Amino acid sequence: MARCGEGSSAPVVLLRSTGVCSKGLQRKGPCERRRLKATVSEQLSQDLLRLLREEFHTDVTFSVGCTLFKAHKAVLLARVPDFYFHTLGQTSNSLTNQEPVAVENVEALEFRTFLQIIYSSNRNIKNYEEEILRKKIVETGISQKQLDISFPQCKNSSDCSLQKHEIPEDISDRDDDFISNDNYELEPASELGEDLLKLYVKPCCPDIDIFVDGKRFKAHRAILSARSSYFAAMLSGCWAESSQEYITLQGISHVELNVMMHFIYGGTLDIPDKTNVGQILNMADMYGLEGLKEVAIYILRRDYCNFFQKPVPRTLTSVLECLIIAHSVGVESLFADCMKWIVKHFARFWSERSFANIPPEIQKSCLNMLIQSLVSIT
Repeated sequence: MARCGEGSSAPVVLLRSTGVCSKGLQRKGPCERRRLKATVSEQLSQDLLRLLREEFHTDVTFSVGCTLFKAHKAVLLARVPDFYFHTLGQTSNSLTNQEPVAVENVEALEFRTFLQIIYSSNRNIKNYEEEILRKKIVETGISQKQLDISFPQCKNSSDCSLQKHEIPEDISDRDDDFISNDNYELEPASELGEDLLKLYVKPCCPDIDIFVDGKRFKAHRAILSARSSYFAAMLSGCWAESSQEYITLQGISHVELNVMMHFIYGGTLDIPDKTNVGQILNMADMYGLEGLKEVAIYILRRDYCNFFQKPVPRTLTSVLECLIIAHSVGVESLFADCMKWIVKHFARFWSERSFANIPPEIQKSCLNMLIQSLVSIT
């Protein structure tokens, strides 16, 4: 079970284990996870759709009749690879954002809808891609045989086929590049998250490096800006980092950044075992990742609080730890739920050594709430 560190801004978690199973937990657990998945999935879709509409860091322009549409090569490659190859293909690296790619035999409204589906649909969009390709929208002379081969080579990446559950050796074996297999099996929130996560796990067409603890993380400015208010400000032009090809982050470890990057790209619904949940919650708050905060809170409710089912000896200590984490990061809803549960079962808590070790101000809050509850009864 996790333990809280002393004298730190966020509790230190040495070990995290799941709560005790019960019928109540078996009923509530899946329901809570479905709710979390729906929330994170919707947020990912809205963030990417805003990226498209506000045209952050675009690097390709399509012309449909007299209408211009700006987009992002990385998103197109991840979601509609055949369309990417058919429209950009071998000329991708030589194109600039100022050179529109002509799209023919399709109406502007239809193409706008197609882009919105690419950026926001939580489902497999292969059918939409095939429908657009059947219209032979670009007259480039590319044969069907060429369409069937793997994707073109991306700059600074040895392979862009982006197959699921595959990490290229030349990426994972480099000393300064960090991709952890511990995170790779985490569940993405949706099909959109699964597609985008490939861009991070198997870096393709990155345009910025992030350095933490001497480790390098390859990323995409557009996706970072769309998902994190902190990165949006940093890369918007007001900060010096906006014009640089790399940024260096302080105050977090490379393991924590890897968790954050998996969430930014995939909306992952869990974090690896033995990860410091308090630090992840604190990091999510700092970088403006409300969805990651929801994931961390879900984990605290599940693994520390057993979804506030009936108390068992192991749960007593872990709920107190969750209380301290919620207090240190300022998660009022979780703090209130922990307090209510502790007051409800106060007879089991007051003699616990772990209760005596919590900060005095939290002990006082518990006692005051207990007194209020007794007064309301009388």
